Amino acid sequence: MNNFKSSYFQKEHNNHKIEIHYKQIELKKEELMPYLQADKFKDYCKNGCPNYAKKWTCPPHCPSFETYAQNYSKATIYLFYTSPHQFTQAEDKAQEAYDFIKEELQTYLRKREPSDGKLIGANSCEICKTCKLVSRKECHLPEKKRYNLVAFGFHVSQIMTDLFQHELQWAKPNQIPDFVSSVGALLQK
Repeated sequence: MNNFKSSYFQKEHNNHKIEIHYKQIELKKEELMPYLQADKFKDYCKNGCPNYAKKWTCPPHCPSFETYAQNYSKATIYLFYTSPHQFTQAEDKAQEAYDFIKEELQTYLRKREPSDGKLIGANSCEICKTCKLVSRKECHLPEKKRYNLVAFGFHVSQIMTDLFQHELQWAKPNQIPDFVSSVGALLQK
């Protein structure tokens, strides 16, 4: 199942060219299902994520992946990664690189979202500065609302390792990782 495509491109950021590497693989939806561990990861969200119960796209408001993806038969998974060492002017290079790479992947996916498909984002929904859920209102842009792999309960680091031979690296105090990564997907009929 290791038939991923890989390449790289450059993008301008704060007057510097940043190299972005990517990998992608197309799977039957069933091939993605072993990575779905909804109960385990929703507990992680509940106990560790500041977005839990504060966004319509995050648990416990996120639909099950099975419901969301019921009309789709395949998914193309995308991994974007870049080196934080390229962000020479940033105070927190790892955070700057991560924010940059997840936004680049989110933009890439939105541009390629098929009319008969659905995007699964690289991060929680950030269309509105503050989600309407906080003020107990319905989403006012439901046609733009998209979920992410973690919110559905996917084991994203295992997807990276198994499908892309890519180990997730975490920033540590006084230690910048070699690269930061982000994963998203496009569902297709």
